[in-house]
Amino acid sequence: MVCPVGDEPLTIVFEAGGGATLESWAAVPDSVAARTGATVVLYNRAGLGRSDLGAADLAPAEEVRGLVRALESLGVPERRIVVGHSFGGLLAVLHAALYPAAVAGLVLVDPMNSRFIAATGDFVRSTVPEYPNPADDRERLIARMTRTLEDLTARAADAEPALSIPIVVITAGEPWWQREDIVAAWRRSHQEIVGAYAGRELVVAEGSNHDVPEARPDLIVDAVVRLSQRVLAAVRARPLAAD
Repeated sequence: MVCPVGDEPLTIVFEAGGGATLESWAAVPDSVAARTGATVVLYNRAGLGRSDLGAADLAPAEEVRGLVRALESLGVPERRIVVGHSFGGLLAVLHAALYPAAVAGLVLVDPMNSRFIAATGDFVRSTVPEYPNPADDRERLIARMTRTLEDLTARAADAEPALSIPIVVITAGEPWWQREDIVAAWRRSHQEIVGAYAGRELVVAEGSNHDVPEARPDLIVDAVVRLSQRVLAAVRARPLAAD
């Protein structure tokens, strides 16, 4: 876990994509730390980087709870913004649902989401390799993600429409799925997330495909900065006792 400590009573937590490590965020976290003064936390989920794989039946909700236990042990500010890329967007939504008093906003970067999965049936599962007899930890990780996707999607579908916190959705400006109908469903799902509740914002990452952290890091940094300014203004007006 990487944790540049800031001076502000706010933590920015980064959730990488499904099989991606914390390095996938490239220069984004350093820029966020410099511009917000918040404490920035990056980590590798169970089975990624040097993190232990964990139990075969490790559920997404328990992964989020494990992250929060780690945050508590670090003593970082309780109030936080969660930034999730791709599959990490589902986990960010679940995080906000499980800890509504602490999560003050979300930045979802070209996020996988329950609306897209519902609209495209078995398509997402068809894109993930199947490992009925996984041979190594990476294959075990992917197999576990596949097994737990239905639970994670259901939880996100229940939670996302009702989240009353600010949410910024950054959607890829360049199509990266191979089918036009899937591209349309992907973009529509992001528009629907934003349209589901007042105060949400859609940003189109012109010139970027799915790898927005590499191609358009400026858009992610700007979104986090805008959101952090709103959150910090609220913190100063009514701070949490734990901060």
